[in-house]
This record gives sequence, C-alpha cells and structure tokens, in this order.
Amino acid sequence: MPVWCPQCHAMLTEGSTECPRCGANLGISDDNEGFSRSDIAWFSAYTIGILIIPLIIIVAIGLICIFAFLI
Repeated sequence: MPVWCPQCHAMLTEGSTECPRCGANLGISDDNEGFSRSDIAWFSAYTIGILIIPLIIIVAIGLICIFAFLI
C-alpha cells in the first residue's frame, strides 16, 4: 500500500521517515498505524454535520408547515 506525504502529497517508499521532496518528518513507525487525533476530529465533525444538517432541514420544514397551517 503506498504512503503519501501529508504536506506535499508525494508518494513515499515503504518505511520512509522523512519526505524526500519537502523534507517533512513523517513520524511513521510500524507500531503506529492508527488514526491521529486530527483525523478523528475531522471524522467526528463530518459525521456530526451529516447527522445534524438533515435534522435541521426536517425541523425547518415542519415549522414552515405549522406556521402555514396557522395562517
């Protein structure tokens, strides 16, 4: 599986600890192949957005229908 530099998006060789293109320290080790905290934060934000936006739309449509019925 190819590894990509998070800063310049260059394809890296397996086991690289530094990007040859931009020199970014990758901090990749064989022990740590999980998600970073920033990955989890972005995933959580997307998930919350996907869940809350339709809920807001449904509530808005419901309120419009209620106000239209009262008028």
